[in-house]
Amino acid sequence: MKWTEFKQKTDFEDTVFNLTKKSLEILGNSEEFKNKEFGAFAFNCASSGGNISLSFDTDTSVNLKEKGYYPSDWTNEVMECDVAEIGNLWKKTYSSIQQKFETIVNADDFDDDEFEEDYLNSLRKVLVRLENENAFLVIKTKPDFWTLVTQIDADTDEEEEKLEQIRQKFKN
Repeated sequence: MKWTEFKQKTDFEDTVFNLTKKSLEILGNSEEFKNKEFGAFAFNCASSGGNISLSFDTDTSVNLKEKGYYPSDWTNEVMECDVAEIGNLWKKTYSSIQQKFETIVNADDFDDDEFEEDYLNSLRKVLVRLENENAFLVIKTKPDFWTLVTQIDADTDEEEEKLEQIRQKFKN
Protein backbone atom coordinates (compact mmCIF):
# COMPACT_ATOMS: atom_id res chain seq x y z
CA MET A 1 0.00 0.00 0.00
CA LYS A 2 1.28 3.45 -0.87
CA TRP A 3 1.15 6.31 1.65
CA THR A 4 -1.45 8.24 -0.35
CA GLU A 5 -3.89 5.35 -0.10
CA PHE A 6 -3.17 4.80 3.60
CA LYS A 7 -3.56 8.53 4.33
CA GLN A 8 -6.93 8.64 2.59
CA LYS A 9 -8.26 5.44 4.17
CA THR A 10 -7.33 6.54 7.68
CA ASP A 11 -7.93 10.29 7.27
CA PHE A 12 -4.44 10.55 8.79
CA GLU A 13 -3.72 14.27 8.44
CA ASP A 14 -7.12 15.51 9.60
CA THR A 15 -7.17 13.01 12.46
CA VAL A 16 -3.71 14.03 13.72
CA PHE A 17 -4.56 17.71 13.26
CA ASN A 18 -7.79 17.40 15.28
CA LEU A 19 -6.17 15.28 18.00
CA THR A 20 -3.30 17.73 18.37
CA LYS A 21 -5.60 20.74 18.40
CA LYS A 22 -7.75 19.12 21.08
CA SER A 23 -4.59 18.19 23.04
CA LEU A 24 -3.47 21.82 22.95
CA GLU A 25 -6.88 22.91 24.23
CA ILE A 26 -6.64 20.39 27.08
CA LEU A 27 -3.18 21.74 27.98
CA GLY A 28 -4.40 25.31 27.84
CA ASN A 29 -7.15 24.49 30.32
CA SER A 30 -5.24 22.12 32.62
CA GLU A 31 -4.43 23.30 36.11
CA GLU A 32 -0.86 22.04 35.79
CA PHE A 33 -0.03 23.70 32.47
CA LYS A 34 -2.38 26.63 31.86
CA ASN A 35 0.02 29.13 33.46
CA LYS A 36 3.25 27.64 32.12
CA GLU A 37 5.09 29.16 29.21
CA PHE A 38 6.05 26.73 26.46
CA GLY A 39 9.30 27.04 24.57
CA ALA A 40 8.89 24.20 22.09
CA PHE A 41 6.62 21.58 20.54
CA ALA A 42 7.46 18.54 18.43
CA PHE A 43 5.77 15.63 16.81
CA ASN A 44 8.31 13.17 18.19
CA CYS A 45 7.71 10.02 16.23
CA ALA A 46 9.05 6.81 14.72
CA SER A 47 8.43 6.39 11.03
CA SER A 48 9.07 2.66 11.36
CA GLY A 49 6.02 2.16 13.59
CA GLY A 50 3.75 5.14 13.08
CA ASN A 51 3.79 6.18 16.72
CA ILE A 52 3.57 9.85 17.62
CA SER A 53 4.41 11.54 20.90
CA LEU A 54 3.62 15.14 21.64
CA SER A 55 6.78 16.67 23.09
CA PHE A 56 6.82 20.03 24.84
CA ASP A 57 9.33 22.03 26.82
CA THR A 58 8.41 24.41 29.61
CA ASP A 59 11.94 25.21 30.78
CA THR A 60 12.14 28.61 29.15
CA SER A 61 15.38 29.53 30.95
CA VAL A 62 17.41 27.91 28.17
CA ASN A 63 17.40 28.38 24.40
CA LEU A 64 16.81 24.78 23.38
CA LYS A 65 17.83 25.24 19.77
CA GLU A 66 21.01 27.08 20.67
CA LYS A 67 22.02 24.44 23.22
CA GLY A 68 21.17 21.55 20.90
CA TYR A 69 18.45 20.19 23.20
CA TYR A 70 15.92 18.03 21.41
CA PRO A 71 12.69 16.35 22.60
CA SER A 72 14.46 13.68 24.63
CA ASP A 73 15.98 16.52 26.70
CA TRP A 74 12.72 18.42 27.12
CA THR A 75 10.61 18.71 30.27
CA ASN A 76 7.63 16.89 28.75
CA GLU A 77 8.95 14.52 26.12
CA VAL A 78 5.77 12.42 26.12
CA MET A 79 2.93 14.75 27.07
CA GLU A 80 0.31 12.08 26.43
CA CYS A 81 1.77 10.22 29.42
CA ASP A 82 2.00 13.37 31.55
CA VAL A 83 -1.64 14.37 31.00
CA ALA A 84 -3.97 11.37 31.16
CA GLU A 85 -6.79 13.10 29.28
CA ILE A 86 -4.48 13.62 26.29
CA GLY A 87 -3.23 10.04 26.47
CA ASN A 88 -6.78 8.69 26.56
CA LEU A 89 -7.81 10.88 23.64
CA TRP A 90 -4.95 9.64 21.45
CA LYS A 91 -5.37 6.03 22.52
CA LYS A 92 -9.07 6.10 21.70
CA THR A 93 -8.66 7.67 18.27
CA TYR A 94 -5.13 7.09 16.99
CA SER A 95 -4.39 3.52 18.13
CA SER A 96 -6.32 1.95 15.23
CA ILE A 97 -4.35 4.06 12.72
CA GLN A 98 -1.08 3.07 14.36
CA GLN A 99 -2.06 -0.61 14.27
CA LYS A 100 -2.81 -0.38 10.54
CA PHE A 101 0.51 1.39 10.01
CA GLU A 102 2.41 -1.31 11.90
CA THR A 103 0.65 -4.06 9.93
CA ILE A 104 1.77 -2.49 6.66
CA VAL A 105 5.41 -1.82 7.58
CA ASN A 106 5.82 -5.21 9.27
CA ALA A 107 4.50 -7.18 6.28
CA ASP A 108 7.06 -9.50 4.71
CA ASP A 109 6.73 -7.85 1.31
CA PHE A 110 7.02 -4.27 2.61
CA ASP A 111 9.95 -2.46 1.04
CA ASP A 112 9.00 1.16 0.68
CA ASP A 113 11.16 3.86 2.27
CA GLU A 114 8.90 6.40 0.56
CA PHE A 115 6.02 5.30 2.79
CA GLU A 116 7.93 6.30 5.92
CA GLU A 117 9.18 9.58 4.43
CA ASP A 118 5.66 10.43 3.26
CA TYR A 119 4.42 9.75 6.80
CA LEU A 120 6.90 12.31 8.13
CA ASN A 121 5.89 14.73 5.38
CA SER A 122 2.26 14.39 6.41
CA LEU A 123 3.21 15.25 9.99
CA ARG A 124 5.08 18.30 8.69
CA LYS A 125 1.96 19.37 6.79
CA VAL A 126 -0.14 18.94 9.94
CA LEU A 127 2.33 21.01 11.96
CA VAL A 128 2.32 23.83 9.42
CA ARG A 129 -1.47 23.74 9.35
CA LEU A 130 -1.51 24.02 13.15
CA GLU A 131 0.84 26.99 12.93
CA ASN A 132 -1.14 28.67 10.16
CA GLU A 133 -4.43 28.20 12.01
CA ASN A 134 -2.92 29.61 15.24
CA ALA A 135 -3.65 26.43 17.18
CA PHE A 136 -0.82 27.17 19.61
CA LEU A 137 -2.52 30.35 20.84
CA VAL A 138 -4.44 28.29 23.42
CA ILE A 139 -1.19 27.80 25.37
CA LYS A 140 1.30 30.42 26.50
CA THR A 141 4.33 30.33 24.23
CA LYS A 142 7.66 32.12 24.14
CA PRO A 143 8.12 34.60 21.30
CA ASP A 144 10.68 32.23 19.73
CA PHE A 145 8.48 29.14 20.19
CA TRP A 146 10.20 26.27 18.35
CA THR A 147 8.23 23.63 16.46
CA LEU A 148 9.52 20.57 14.64
CA VAL A 149 8.85 17.07 13.45
CA THR A 150 11.55 14.64 14.50
CA GLN A 151 12.32 11.07 15.38
CA ILE A 152 15.06 9.18 17.20
CA ASP A 153 18.48 9.68 15.62
CA ALA A 154 17.15 12.20 13.09
CA ASP A 155 19.37 14.95 11.77
CA THR A 156 17.51 17.90 13.27
CA ASP A 157 18.98 20.41 10.81
CA GLU A 158 17.74 18.26 7.94
CA GLU A 159 14.34 17.88 9.62
CA GLU A 160 14.06 21.64 10.04
CA GLU A 161 14.94 22.18 6.37
CA LYS A 162 12.19 19.77 5.31
CA LEU A 163 9.69 21.49 7.60
CA GLU A 164 10.68 24.87 6.17
CA GLN A 165 10.09 23.54 2.64
CA ILE A 166 6.54 22.62 3.64
CA ARG A 167 6.04 26.05 5.20
CA GLN A 168 7.12 27.66 1.94
CA LYS A 169 4.70 25.50 -0.07
CA PHE A 170 1.83 26.60 2.15
CA LYS A 171 2.79 30.26 1.68
CA ASN A 172 2.55 30.03 -2.11
